[in-house]
Amino acid sequence: MVYSKYIKKSSKSKSNTSVVVDMSKQQDTFTNTIEHFAAEEEEIRAAAAFAAGKVAESDPHKKLLSLHALKEVVTHCSHGQLEENAQDSTRNVAVACLGKLTTTHPSRYLPQLHSRIHDKNPAARATVVSAIRHTLAESSPSYDELLALLIMDFLDLIHNQDLNVHCLALSALNSAARTKPHLICDHLPTLLLSLYAEMKVNPDLLSMLQMGPWTHKVDSSLDAHKTTWETLYTLLNICITQLDLLIFLSHLLAAISDLSDEIKVIGHMFLVQLSASLATSIALAQHLGELTPPLELTMPK
Repeated sequence: MVYSKYIKKSSKSKSNTSVVVDMSKQQDTFTNTIEHFAAEEEEIRAAAAFAAGKVAESDPHKKLLSLHALKEVVTHCSHGQLEENAQDSTRNVAVACLGKLTTTHPSRYLPQLHSRIHDKNPAARATVVSAIRHTLAESSPSYDELLALLIMDFLDLIHNQDLNVHCLALSALNSAARTKPHLICDHLPTLLLSLYAEMKVNPDLLSMLQMGPWTHKVDSSLDAHKTTWETLYTLLNICITQLDLLIFLSHLLAAISDLSDEIKVIGHMFLVQLSASLATSIALAQHLGELTPPLELTMPK
């Protein structure tokens, strides 16, 4: 068994290097690694799991045993247990596995994920869209060809009534804009309409929280709003020529006037980006009358 680590060129090294360590004499490595699954610290348990997977990867016998273990976990879980009742960390690993499995044989597994888009169980829909987000790092042209036919069906989950599915689909759209913009650029007009509609505050998702003598307004869809603005910021950087800046800027006022400081920060990032080029700064100047008052409110007196 050989462990290899590629080290990039740094200021102290004149060339890229590859470190190779012969692990054949370390027969107890896998056993010792497994023992750390019982460590008190979460970081050590996670590192042990990662190391065990790496060791099993290079040993056919241990790889087979690991796959048997995984099969037992999946076989004996009750229906929907990984989707509904598990901790976030378990769900994250599960969807990462589904995503990786999908990219190994997309023609077989991508249609299976697609068939669960309208599953009655919102946890299943959330799992599907999260798995697709994990596949977006795949750079294979053949995978892109298959995904291009289905991606809008997956992204249509941004209209889902379940808030968790809705937010995860927005996150998937943001990832698609960053990693595979060529798959969504043709659909940009439709996607932008959905994103602009997302900026409107839904009164049904607002609630009042009493904290001592103070009352705070809480928006349950805040995470979805933040993801929407982050997605628009991504699109501004990669598809600016396809955006109608006048319409875009008319919505920017909502960001810098938002009650959430996090969204206000994103709004200011937009202004900095738009001010950086002559073409966009001219369009920005046409809206200064509307943008100046909320900007003045953010300045310390």
